[in-house]
Amino acid sequence: MMSTISPVFSAEPSLATFVPAFETGFTPWDISHLFSVFDSSLDTIQSPAHDFASVNRTSSDVSPTEENTDERKKKRKLSNRESAKRSREKKQKHLEEISIQLNQLKTQNQELTNQLRYVSYHCQRTNTENERLRLENRILQDKLLNMRQVLMFRQIERSLNCSTWPCDNSTVVTVQQDPSMIY
Repeated sequence: MMSTISPVFSAEPSLATFVPAFETGFTPWDISHLFSVFDSSLDTIQSPAHDFASVNRTSSDVSPTEENTDERKKKRKLSNRESAKRSREKKQKHLEEISIQLNQLKTQNQELTNQLRYVSYHCQRTNTENERLRLENRILQDKLLNMRQVLMFRQIERSLNCSTWPCDNSTVVTVQQDPSMIY
């Protein structure tokens, strides 16, 4: 069964376009009745009864408990807004403090990094200088040792060139050696 119904959500009610319905088993009146549920929910969305009813009532229509409840709700909303505002301000202040602290720590970190580089550079230079001095010390010790050996050999050589030994009969024997034979 094909039927036509007017659209429920039309922007202009005067422009009724007819759309064929699918075979559902519903009559056109049933379908319009089903869509009327959506029309009534749109009316309640556009004008909620609770908010407008309390504003449009006269003072004689409103009971004292409803007034107290409404006043408490308004105070609570206001209090919540102020609390949320304070919370946002506190959070913003905290973020600013953290940002300042972050910048200070970055600056301090950079200064410490520069100091570390300076100390590392001087430590490396000192280590290089120490190695050079150790090498020079070793060379000088070797030279000194060589000089001592030469002096000892010369003393031995002198003592061998002119040696005197006492004999049994109180005779002194002098022995001279050729210095070239010592080597």
